[in-house]
Amino acid sequence: MTLVDASSGAHSATFSFKNNCPFTVWPASLANSDKGALSQTGFQLDNGASFSLDAPPAWGGRLWARQTCSTDSAGKFSCITGDCGTGQVACNGAGGAPPTTLIEFTLQGDGGKDFYDVSCVDGFSLPVLVVPSGGSNCNSTSCPVNVNALCPQELRITAPDGGVVGCKSACLAFNTDEYCCRGQYGSPTLASLPPTPRSSRMHVLKHIVMLMMIGPAPSLVWGANYDITFCP
Repeated sequence: MTLVDASSGAHSATFSFKNNCPFTVWPASLANSDKGALSQTGFQLDNGASFSLDAPPAWGGRLWARQTCSTDSAGKFSCITGDCGTGQVACNGAGGAPPTTLIEFTLQGDGGKDFYDVSCVDGFSLPVLVVPSGGSNCNSTSCPVNVNALCPQELRITAPDGGVVGCKSACLAFNTDEYCCRGQYGSPTLASLPPTPRSSRMHVLKHIVMLMMIGPAPSLVWGANYDITFCP
């Protein structure tokens, strides 16, 4: 194994996607405003399929998977979760509408390290696992739990068949200080949220709020490629 000298700017990363979900997903990418777009900003990934994208050195941005997508009679493409509003499979610089599970990357950031995380701050759509390979100090990161199975009725996004395909953040659903971590709730802990009976659905909601609003602690690594699995 060879560590890459970040100062050379030579290291690029390969994102290898695998869809283990029992349905098709449409992964998408959005580069940070100061970074160039990946060669594909949206593509179809059938159940069991794999696909790879190369990211240029020092790339930064987010990746996500769209679900329950279709093309209407006018040729407009859209998705129930993660839709980027372009009317096409390609997102072309547009972000995904929440709720969606996000994968966030900063390659060759501070100290030449890659920073990456799986985030539910914008809500949850499906479980994701990110495993670095070929680098140094490699740790996986994931959101492995199917939050949709626990999602209260008030937060659910459903497909036409009634299945739950996304779970909104409580901030998105209610837009109150306690659920958006504003004001006196600006440094959230589970105890700081308004009390609710343990047996109530709102108790479950509180835990989902914390999962989504506090956000993940980023992992870091030097000179890796990344295996990204949907529904690990």
